[in-house]
Amino acid sequence: MQLTIPKAAKLYGKHRSTIHRHIEAGRLSCGFRGDGTRVLEMAELIRCYGEPEHLPDNVQPPATPQQEGLQQAMLQALHAMHSELVALRQEVAELRQLPPPPAAQPATPPPETTPATPPKDEDPHGLRSLVQSLRDHDRQSDDSSNR
Repeated sequence: MQLTIPKAAKLYGKHRSTIHRHIEAGRLSCGFRGDGTRVLEMAELIRCYGEPEHLPDNVQPPATPQQEGLQQAMLQALHAMHSELVALRQEVAELRQLPPPPAAQPATPPPETTPATPPKDEDPHGLRSLVQSLRDHDRQSDDSSNR
């Protein structure tokens, strides 16, 4: 935000000549608008003189009920996320206390479930053997999920 020298002087309770002197001495830096008017950045004024007692009206955000409602909604969402984070951390801590799972052994299909290869002339495209292997796979999946 940029302020003219008279507005900056009024904001900080200083005389315009004091601000001009600080610019000439190099204590304050300023820029120029397109019309040639000197302007001071609010950050530069704060750096040099500190925070003003009262901010200008165009800097102060209005406290409207709409903003307060939005802030309340954001606060509730933040509390919900915090509660979820605490619960997840607790769950992770409980899971770390469980014993490790047994070492996985390579699954070998039982000999009776291996698909039989039909004679070439009965299954020229291999569709029957494909269906049989899918059925065997489904049985193995059902057996492992029932455990």
